[in-house]
Amino acid sequence: MAGRVSRWHRPGAGIRVFLGLLLLFSQGTVRGDNLADAYTLLRTTEVAREFELAARQQAGNVVRTFSSIVATSTDYELPDSLQQEMLLCYEKAFAWDRFEPGIAMIFAQNLSAEELGLLIDFFNDKSVPPPMIETFRALISRAEEIERLAIDYLVKQSADCEQANVALILKFLSDQGS
Repeated sequence: MAGRVSRWHRPGAGIRVFLGLLLLFSQGTVRGDNLADAYTLLRTTEVAREFELAARQQAGNVVRTFSSIVATSTDYELPDSLQQEMLLCYEKAFAWDRFEPGIAMIFAQNLSAEELGLLIDFFNDKSVPPPMIETFRALISRAEEIERLAIDYLVKQSADCEQANVALILKFLSDQGS
């Protein structure tokens, strides 16, 4: 067998075997089906639309608060162009596509294929088949834990627009001679 390399001694073979075993036996793995179902669940529940509406409303509230503080503290009103620039920061920082992969992964890691299917069916049909009621109840009892994971993820992934907006306001005020 001189000159012949066994399949276990080929360059890179050991690492491929190790990675394969690691993927096979690791805890918390996500089957591709679960991840695909998690994305389906997000689309079915229209989370993106709701998230972007809430983010837009919150951004508007923050910009109005900044504007109010400037107006009551100085003799200046923030121009619409500056307010739009501030809103643009929030629009980019809280664009759903920045968060969707992580939220889908949280669902895929914390919900079984059966639970994901049940939720998808529930949001499509607005009903739960009688044999699945106990599974649905158990799932609902875990909703708070999954929501906490999602909120933690959102907070960790969120960009900070406040510093940028304060800098914009200070520059505006400086340009005005304040």
